[in-house]
Amino acid sequence: MTALNAAVFVLLLGAAVCLLPMRNAVHAGVGILSQLMAVALVWAAAIPILAGGAPVVGELAWAYPVGTLKVRLDALGAFFLVWSLPMTMLGGIYAVGYLRPYFKSTRHVGLHYALLNLTSLSFVLVYTADHALIFLLGWETAALAAWLLVIWDYTNQKVRFAGFNYLVSTHIGLIFLVAAFMILYTHSGSWDLGSFGQWLRNNAGAERNLVFLLLIASFGLKSAFFPFHSWLPRAHAAAPAHVSALMSGVIHKAGLYALVRFVFLIGKPDEWMGWFLIGFSALSALIGALYTVGQRDLKRLLGYSSTENVGIAGIGFGVGCLGLSWGNASLVAIGFAGGLLHVLNHAFFKCQLFYAAGAVYQATHTVDMEKLGGLSRLMPWTSLSFILGGVAIAAMPPLNGFTSEFVIYSGLFTSAPIGVWAKVAFCATGALLAFVGAVSALSITRAFGVVFLGTPRDRSVARPTEVSRWMLAPMGVHGIGVVALGVIPVLGFKLVQGPASIALRTLPGPAGDVLQPIATTLTWIGMVSGGLVLLIEVLIWLRSRVASPTASSHVTWGCGYGAPNSRMQYTGSSFSSDFSARFRGVMVMLRRQKLPTGYFPAESYLITDCVDAVERRLFSVIGHGDASASDLSKRLHEDDPRVAFAAALIGIVVIAGVLMLVSGPLR
Repeated sequence: MTALNAAVFVLLLGAAVCLLPMRNAVHAGVGILSQLMAVALVWAAAIPILAGGAPVVGELAWAYPVGTLKVRLDALGAFFLVWSLPMTMLGGIYAVGYLRPYFKSTRHVGLHYALLNLTSLSFVLVYTADHALIFLLGWETAALAAWLLVIWDYTNQKVRFAGFNYLVSTHIGLIFLVAAFMILYTHSGSWDLGSFGQWLRNNAGAERNLVFLLLIASFGLKSAFFPFHSWLPRAHAAAPAHVSALMSGVIHKAGLYALVRFVFLIGKPDEWMGWFLIGFSALSALIGALYTVGQRDLKRLLGYSSTENVGIAGIGFGVGCLGLSWGNASLVAIGFAGGLLHVLNHAFFKCQLFYAAGAVYQATHTVDMEKLGGLSRLMPWTSLSFILGGVAIAAMPPLNGFTSEFVIYSGLFTSAPIGVWAKVAFCATGALLAFVGAVSALSITRAFGVVFLGTPRDRSVARPTEVSRWMLAPMGVHGIGVVALGVIPVLGFKLVQGPASIALRTLPGPAGDVLQPIATTLTWIGMVSGGLVLLIEVLIWLRSRVASPTASSHVTWGCGYGAPNSRMQYTGSSFSSDFSARFRGVMVMLRRQKLPTGYFPAESYLITDCVDAVERRLFSVIGHGDASASDLSKRLHEDDPRVAFAAALIGIVVIAGVLMLVSGPLR
């Protein structure tokens, strides 16, 4: 606990020093140095626990009004801490290159680094909290720090709106969380999470179900599950690239951590909770993947893919939850290990993709895919980074996205003795997950092909050059992680082994060595992936040996395209138009057009954009709320009291039904 206390002190001290009046370069140096020291201290506490050591506990006497504050770092919290802080530090390094134009201005960059320190501090609070107040303090610190980081470019009205949207959404989630905590405190008489767990384990019924749904709503908003995701693409598009990377890869993982933590506290959940989690997550994965295909903004595309990937991890957690309910140790191990491994892998490849998108923005001043093209020759390292992350996010071997999804597939196609309908439902979920993977591959192929291949499309876009080493270095570290976790997947499994063991200990009987088969499977995956990498390298070497450096190239068959130009290329919209048309019920496409008229048309254009159906419907209700109420009132005849009587009666029945569901029938 001493190391964690020291990490908290270093982060606070670093944040305070960053606010002092100094040169911006010194602000950045202080911020990165304090982050580096915090990483070393957190690793000193977390790694021994992940290696099988006992949890670390601590108490702070605070008699009024909440009692003794307790903290506890176990394997689950250590797993999230061990990579969250280093990735935040890499974000700070990336910011040196990304915010370079501000360093010589009067803008106070130190505030930005202070907020990054507070973000890391929130991780320490949330992942070690054993008391509701500490948990809420860390939860709110992360939300406010992320909001202020998002509105860095606050002079832009769209940025302010995106930040406001995020702030409102995260605090609606906070309301659900506080409501759940108040119910738990009422029954347990304590703010300790351990007491919450004791009550949850011993009181199955309507109130536990209500608490579970409130927590799902709160954590779903935090992690951007569908349909709570609409704030996410706006915030990611508006924030600086490294902030988008940290929000998607690190900050919102707190919602998934909390979800797993409270499932562990429940002990043996009801079976419907597992099915609900699988259905909720599968829908999120499907809708998130579909929306990635229609986006023309590169960062919005990556934002929607976060909704897709939290859904994939949630499917794994649902399988583990069902394993706890059925007392099946194999499903528990595969479900939670697969889900947590996907959380780790997603953090690596999603940060890498956002860093590449940020490099594109800094070099060209746009992320509109319809204006970009041909960047691979001008920005080779950024191009390589994007394709590495793209292959990983599409779950294709040999990179890390494949390994975690393979474990989740193993849970869905289990040989465990479960019911026939459960097998059918698992197989259907597996088929849906395969479809999601195919859609993700289509989306990333479209993005890479349109942005990095071909020729430039818009002459108004600046001719780019490769970005600075400050930005390339974090991309390289994440790229190494993506390859290493794919070729040697047991590295990631070593980290998730401890949290999976916590879940296994909640089972009533001995679980046996159910983790070993997963490790063996991952070892085989690593060997095949390594062989695939070796084969690719051999083919590249043979190609370089066979190809003649003096061979000339020329057009052998013009086929009417002897003078190609950028207008002959596929645009992002045309690339996916057939697919979008098949799912137009979900993917709402807006068209703005001015068609050519006359013999010599002066100007014409056609702009298509995929808008969020949930957000569009929500804004429609808010914007036309008075009109909707007016329409409803017109449908009711003022001179017919029977309608009002029936409406009141229905309302009373609904309220009584809810009260009986929560408190039981009257006696």
